[in-house]
Amino acid sequence: MSHWKPYAALGALCFIWGTTYLAIRIGMHEHFPPFLYSGIRFMIAGGSILIWFLARGKKIQVSKQDLKRLLVSGMFIFPGGNLFLVLAEQTIDSGIAALFNAAFPLWILLITRIWNPSEKTPALALTGIIVGFLGQFLIFYDNLFIEGSNLFQVGLIFLVGGVINGSIGSIHMKKYPISLSPVITAGLQMFLCGSITATVGFAKGEASHLPTTMPGWWSMLYLVIIGSIIGYTLFVYAMRELPAQQVSIYAYVNPIVAVFLGWLFLNEQISQRSLMAMCVTVLGVYLVNRGMQRSKLLNKSS
Repeated sequence: MSHWKPYAALGALCFIWGTTYLAIRIGMHEHFPPFLYSGIRFMIAGGSILIWFLARGKKIQVSKQDLKRLLVSGMFIFPGGNLFLVLAEQTIDSGIAALFNAAFPLWILLITRIWNPSEKTPALALTGIIVGFLGQFLIFYDNLFIEGSNLFQVGLIFLVGGVINGSIGSIHMKKYPISLSPVITAGLQMFLCGSITATVGFAKGEASHLPTTMPGWWSMLYLVIIGSIIGYTLFVYAMRELPAQQVSIYAYVNPIVAVFLGWLFLNEQISQRSLMAMCVTVLGVYLVNRGMQRSKLLNKSS
């Protein structure tokens, strides 16, 4: 196996997952109904993964316990996380949404400590949380206090709720592991949870509001093939071949890619305060990761 391939996969992942914010924003510009936009994406992506496995003659056997666990975590991650992001990007620029989601590792650590209060948080990681959330405050400072920004504030609520839900779902998966392979787990989660979201969309009558122009559908196709199927495959491959700490670099690169593409294609303006906030947030995430890494090394050596 070529030594460069895992790094190429990681580089592609950093770019691809950074582009998904732009794709979602384009879909919202085309007034794609949010529930169907999120639901159909994951229903098709997850279904494609499952069909691929079945076509290779493999059986998919899921215990009741595993089914319950993947549904609980999946509902937090997909409807609770991605759907909320889609709803947020109806009124919030893709770059701003990406900057806020860059704090995902901060929420993971914070919620983990609330969930397990007996666990100690390294001082460096605690400093990272404080620095990171200072960056988050800077991101929204201008918008929170602008008169007439009610739509932005609604989008902010969805954005905060989405990243918290996604963190809870991820922590639940870690706390209650599933005996299936990561790819099968992702396929089932995407298909089942996407189907639930799409069903709600159809029940809400969103089918009558599907876009008639191609950009919205192209963005959907991009998210299904590139963002979900290829993106997740690259993630699983990189996680298998490289240290998790190294793979986590995508959390630093994604917001930079998203901000640049939002400016390039949608003329989204990023203020100097937002650029500074991005640097502060990324610094906070780095300190958290560095602090947790040091703590693990010390625990192993003791």
